[in-house]
Amino acid sequence: MTERVAIIDLGSNSARLIVMHIYHNGSYNLVYHQKEAIRLSEGMTGTNRLEQAAMNRAIATLRMFTHMCELFEVNKILAVTTAAVRTSENGTDFLRMVHRNTRIPLQVISGEEEARLGYIGVLNTLDVPDALIFDLGGGSTELTLVRNRKIEHSISMPFGAVTMTERFGTQNKVSEEELTDLYNFIMRQLEQVPWLDRLNIPLIGIGGTMRNVAKMDQRVRNYPFSKVHNYKVGPLSFSELWRMLVEKTADQRRKIPGLSSERADIIIAGSTIIKCLLNVTKGTQLIASGCGLREGLFFQYYRHLQHQEEIIPDILLHSARNMLMFYKGDINHAEHVTQLAVAMFEGWQQLHNLGEREKILLQVAALLHDIGITINYYDHARHSSYLVENARLFGLTHREQMLCAIIAGWHNGPSAKFTRNRLYTEFLDANDWDMARKLALILGLAECLDTTQMRLIPQVEAFAQNKRAHLRLITDEDASIERKAVEKHRKWFKKEFPFDLSIE
Repeated sequence: MTERVAIIDLGSNSARLIVMHIYHNGSYNLVYHQKEAIRLSEGMTGTNRLEQAAMNRAIATLRMFTHMCELFEVNKILAVTTAAVRTSENGTDFLRMVHRNTRIPLQVISGEEEARLGYIGVLNTLDVPDALIFDLGGGSTELTLVRNRKIEHSISMPFGAVTMTERFGTQNKVSEEELTDLYNFIMRQLEQVPWLDRLNIPLIGIGGTMRNVAKMDQRVRNYPFSKVHNYKVGPLSFSELWRMLVEKTADQRRKIPGLSSERADIIIAGSTIIKCLLNVTKGTQLIASGCGLREGLFFQYYRHLQHQEEIIPDILLHSARNMLMFYKGDINHAEHVTQLAVAMFEGWQQLHNLGEREKILLQVAALLHDIGITINYYDHARHSSYLVENARLFGLTHREQMLCAIIAGWHNGPSAKFTRNRLYTEFLDANDWDMARKLALILGLAECLDTTQMRLIPQVEAFAQNKRAHLRLITDEDASIERKAVEKHRKWFKKEFPFDLSIE
C-alpha cells in the first residue's frame, strides 16, 4: 500500500505544501509541490501581533492546501509553523482559526526544533561534514554549527528577511545610511554569539533568499545546469551580487535574471544577513540547499517508519538505491553488476590510474544503468542517462552527476550525441571524457558478465601483466552466453587501453 504524506510549512514569508509517496518496497518520491507568498509576519514590527489581513491570507492558503490533500488522498499530514506565530501575542488565536477553518493539525515549533529539522533535511541531502547551516526565513534565522555531521551548537536569531525589511525600510532603493544601520544591527546580534567567530567553514543556506542568490549567480555565470541544490557561490561572487542589488530600486531588482519578483522588496535585508554571516564566520563558501525543514520533517517521519536513525550514514548510496527501487529495477542484477565492475576497477588500477571518487561514480552508474527500461527497453541506456541526469541524487556535485549519467548512458558503447549536449560540453573537460569512457567500458563488461541476469559468474579476477589485461571468470556454471558477450568488447577495450584483453 502506498502511504501519501503531506508536509506543510507555514513560514513567516511563504507557505509550502509538498506531497510525498512512500511505496510498499520502502522507496519514496515527491509528487507535488506548491508555494504561496503569504507574508504572515507583515506588519508585526512594533506590535508583535499578527495582522488580520495576514492571517486571512494564511487561512485561505491552508484551505487550498487542504483541498489539494483531499485530491491526492493524503493519509498523513505533518504541518508546522515557525517564527511569526511562535513570537506573536495572538498566535493562539490564529491557531484556533486554523483548526476551525481547515482542521489541519498545525504545530508551532520552537526555534531549536526548527534548526534541528533543517539540519536533518540538509545532512540527509548534502555530503558536508563541517558547516554552519543558516535557515533564513521571514521572521527569524536559525543557525546550526555542524562538526563531523553532528550538531555542536544551534541558536534562533530574532531577525529575518521580512522583519528586517520592515524595521529598516529597505523595500526600495536604500541609502548608504539605511544600509549601514541594517548591517550594524545584524552584526551586533551575530557578534553576541561567540561560537560563530572565524569558523572558516562553508555556510549552507536554506530558504528563498539563498536560493535566489544561487539562481542569480547561475545566470551571471551562464551556468548550464538549473539545479540549485548543492550549488556553490564564492564570497567574492556573493559580494559582487550584493553590491549590485543594493544599488538598484525594487523595480530594477524585479528585472534581475534569477531573482523572483516576489522577493525583490525583501532581498536587500535577506542578502545583508548573509553578508554579515560571511563576515563574522569568515565562511569559505556559500552552498545552496534546496532541502531544509520540510525534508527534515519527511526524513524524521520516514526513518522512524523504517526503524532507522534520522541521519542517513551514506546519502549517495541511499538515494541511488531509493531511485533503483522506485523505478522497480532488478536489484539483484544491479548489485551484481556493481560488484563485478568494482572488482575490475580495482584489479586494473594501473591501467586507468583513477581514484576512490571515480570508483564511487562507477558504483552509482552501475546501480542505475538499467533503470531506463522503465521507459522503453530499446535505447534504455539513453533513457537511464536522462533519468540519472535529472534525478534527486544526493552526495554528488553537479559535474559528478553528469558523469554518472554519461557512464550509465554509454554502458553499451560510447555515443557522440552526448558531446553535442550543452550541459555536458560546458561541465566536462578532456580528462572527464576520457575517464567517462574508461568507466563506461568497465560497466559494459560487467553488464555482459551477467547477460542472463542469473549471476552465473559470481566473481572475477582482473589484473594487468606483460602488456596484457587479464579477466579471469570464476564460475562452476555454463556461462557461455556471458563469455560470448564479453568477447564482443575486445575492440572497445583496445581503444580505451593500450593492452590486449585476455578472457580466461
